[in-house]
Amino acid sequence: MNSIIKPLSVIGLLLCAYTVTSQETLDFVPEVYTSSEPTCVFYQGEFNGLISIPRSQSIVSKMASSGSCSNFIVTYNGFTPEAEAAFQFAVDIWSTSIISSQPIRVAAEFSPLAPGVLGSAGSNSAFTSNNPNAVPNVFYARALWEKIEDMESDAFGGVTTDINASFSSTANWYYGLDANPPANQIDFVSVVLHELGHGLGFFGGASVDGTGEGEIRFNNVPIIYDTFIENGTDDAILSFTDPSVALGDQLTGNDLFCNSAIAIGQNGNVSPRMFAPGTWNQGSSYSHWNEATFNGTINSLMTPQIGPGEANHNPGPITLGLFEQMGWSICGGTLTVEEFDLASVNVSPNPFMSAITIKITNGFSNDYNLELIDINGRLVLNESKTAVNGEITLSNLDRLTNALYFLKLTDTTSGQSITKKIVKN
Repeated sequence: MNSIIKPLSVIGLLLCAYTVTSQETLDFVPEVYTSSEPTCVFYQGEFNGLISIPRSQSIVSKMASSGSCSNFIVTYNGFTPEAEAAFQFAVDIWSTSIISSQPIRVAAEFSPLAPGVLGSAGSNSAFTSNNPNAVPNVFYARALWEKIEDMESDAFGGVTTDINASFSSTANWYYGLDANPPANQIDFVSVVLHELGHGLGFFGGASVDGTGEGEIRFNNVPIIYDTFIENGTDDAILSFTDPSVALGDQLTGNDLFCNSAIAIGQNGNVSPRMFAPGTWNQGSSYSHWNEATFNGTINSLMTPQIGPGEANHNPGPITLGLFEQMGWSICGGTLTVEEFDLASVNVSPNPFMSAITIKITNGFSNDYNLELIDINGRLVLNESKTAVNGEITLSNLDRLTNALYFLKLTDTTSGQSITKKIVKN
């Protein structure tokens, strides 16, 4: 079967109010929005038992050998020495999880917050990009934009800070690094990891007012996160009239999912459920994985709350899968959909124009299913091929729009799959 479908384009809104600034240059000038308040708020939950999810062994090894893939520069304000040490430990986990050639600058505040609030954070600014590896007319969190553009953004945003984050100085914190907090304390490393995740791009642009009217667009430009959210019947959240009560119903209907192909693959080929409770909670609803689905699992870091005695020092495979699809590179290599040897498969040319050749080093003449998925998680090509001496050619790709795609190759005999990023020029 061979089918090609044009990719869809969608639009959305940043969660918080932003002020436009611009710079006059001879080159492309991104739209720039600067947030006046944190994107997301993290709350203390109830005690659900002692839960300990440690770092992955690969992260342990990288941290032990100083094998970081990115450089975080943190400015601390008000931190005690033990709080600063735990914060740096969380920073080191993220720096061995994602890749960026640009420094990721964090302004961290340690001071009293509202009762029940453990922390809050957001990207300092968001930018559009015309980079070939970016989706046009879409906002990217500042640190992600700098990674994609391979440059710092201070010329456009006027500041150097990428992430603003605040943490409660009055919470009953556990500052240990072993992911084993006692039943009456909150694990500080987990909360810092969570808030940094928001600052790196885990947030969307939805809101619901007191009348139930939902809103998600701002200046007809989406944030990249929003392009991966749909309901249980595969309707994109950005397809609903904006603003409207119908949109508000979707945002509070407990029926939202992430359609990122890589995140789905990392979740056992099941679309990860988003947190969309019946009562809208600004800064908590929509910009988290669903609490009831993922609490206590390896993917619990980006759920909306954490209880005493609970720790997660692992960003989680579905979060890293979504991050990769949004544009981050993963430290250690592209995430696979299932166990398969990435090194055994080569795709060329990449970037391509009208055809690609897939070479499988085992040289077998197996049957394969090939799926080409666009940045919005939509299937744009589905074809079955038999490898001839380990080689497959896909042609007539000139009809595709110039963009980043994900090629999923599945061995129909073994069921094993891999996903590779390819670019159409």
